[in-house]
Amino acid sequence: MPKLEIKRKSELSRKELSDRLITIGQALAGGSEVELGSGGDSIEIVVADRVRWELEIEVDGDEIEIEIEISWRDDLPSESTSEAQSDSATPPPAKAARRGRPRKSADK
Repeated sequence: MPKLEIKRKSELSRKELSDRLITIGQALAGGSEVELGSGGDSIEIVVADRVRWELEIEVDGDEIEIEIEISWRDDLPSESTSEAQSDSATPPPAKAARRGRPRKSADK
């Protein structure tokens, strides 16, 4: 398949952002085919049963950046053949920082 990239940047309210994240989550929970779009462009993709998740939180002065990256390969085995894998690959839920100050982890 040829490379395809859709990139959009916009400023949203906190409510608009939460609605978009909820929509993506519901689409992923509802099945393997997900339609994603922005600014009139959309693409329907098939999401593998197992995905890689990367969460990056960066606090730099008064700017806070959260990046969520979800990736997979089309040729990965299905969930039924990889259920025996360890749950150690599942990250804990993200915790919000207050006023841009990172929280200290209690499990050190």
